[in-house]
Amino acid sequence: MTRLVITGVAVLGAIIAASVFATQNDTAKAEVTQQSEADKQTEAQKERAESLYKWTRKYAQDTRITVLNKGDGEAAELRAEPVMRYSDQPRFIADATLWVWSLRGRPVAIQKVEVNDTTATPLWTVCFAALSEELVEAKWPFGHTFKTTKPGWVFEAIPSADPPAEKAAARTLQMRALSRQFSGSVFSGVQNSNIPMRLLPKPVYEYSDPETKLPLGAIFGLADNGTNPSVFVVIEARPTKDGKVAWHHAHSRMTADIGKLTLNEATIWEFKPVNVPNDPSTNFDNWMFYFMRRNLTTLR
Repeated sequence: MTRLVITGVAVLGAIIAASVFATQNDTAKAEVTQQSEADKQTEAQKERAESLYKWTRKYAQDTRITVLNKGDGEAAELRAEPVMRYSDQPRFIADATLWVWSLRGRPVAIQKVEVNDTTATPLWTVCFAALSEELVEAKWPFGHTFKTTKPGWVFEAIPSADPPAEKAAARTLQMRALSRQFSGSVFSGVQNSNIPMRLLPKPVYEYSDPETKLPLGAIFGLADNGTNPSVFVVIEARPTKDGKVAWHHAHSRMTADIGKLTLNEATIWEFKPVNVPNDPSTNFDNWMFYFMRRNLTTLR
């Protein structure tokens, strides 16, 4: 009798062990399956992001920027890589790249190309701003064109700023310190609130004097959502009427929202909202934006 009980217990134990093993095995298989599905989704997301990135690069490469300084103008050169990449969840921008064109080492134009998921129809948003003291013409793939009616940058001296230093490292530190004097805000129509802009931690673009090789200027971004710049402030060492060199600033807009820019808490610039880019009342003078249906049509 005792032997039967022991045998029965052993059999029951074996059954329980087998059941536990089977359950663990099924759980392990389920976890492997879930991980496999997650890996597939991650891989698909990576492939999609890479495809979108390649498209924005080709679109920037096929954009033609001309500085209208003399005759037929001079073609600007695109920086080979985007100066930054960002996203903006409140505005439903999943990914975006920022590009800069220059002429003889000085920036003359800047452009965002954004993956816009605001509507049910997937869109691209292209936002362009002239950075030149001359007029600029832009020609994009698929027929979009724009010619500025006023210079992109109009420089003003920064009050009470120390003269530009003679050494490169010191100049760089000066520009970064001066950039922290700027702030501002925008009223977001999407979020229906007034949002302070914060200075991005480092310049989006820096350039040097071609002769002295000293740092000449830097473009700083102010963002209200993540790292998406709504306003750019440039700080540049420029000659004065008395033959000296002093720090100056200028600014550019890259948002349709209403807002203001301040220097040491004093408002130096206010900008009005823009409803839609094809509104006849919209006066795009040195910046503009437009939308396109998003697809990965081959650019030729």
